[in-house]
Amino acid sequence: MTEKELCSNLGIYFFVFDDELYEDEAFYIPGIRTIFLSDRITEGDRVKTILHELGHRSHLPHLYSIFREKYEIQANRHMIHYLMEAELEVCEDKEQFNYLDFMEKYKLKTIADEMMVKKEFYNLIKVG
Repeated sequence: MTEKELCSNLGIYFFVFDDELYEDEAFYIPGIRTIFLSDRITEGDRVKTILHELGHRSHLPHLYSIFREKYEIQANRHMIHYLMEAELEVCEDKEQFNYLDFMEKYKLKTIADEMMVKKEFYNLIKVG
């Protein structure tokens, strides 16, 4: 799925800006249902970034500095959930699913990411 298809399905807009304009690489403005992405984000990483940023929708911006780690983990979990869901839709044999290949494909490298990938896999296939 491309970023255009994803945003269309979610009923949001996206805009790619010149990286020199803003300090953040990506952000979402709920009032105008628009996500802004730096032109430094590769096309291959845009869907991942959009899903991550949408994971921040329910977060309170004024508390971000206090709950930064928690908010980032929640946003990553949101991203992982939707990426995993899409992968499993096209996976012919879920028993052959390799979470390490999934992590490599989406450049997920932390132990926290690994734990979330495993948990989301089991939640989505309804096992243990």
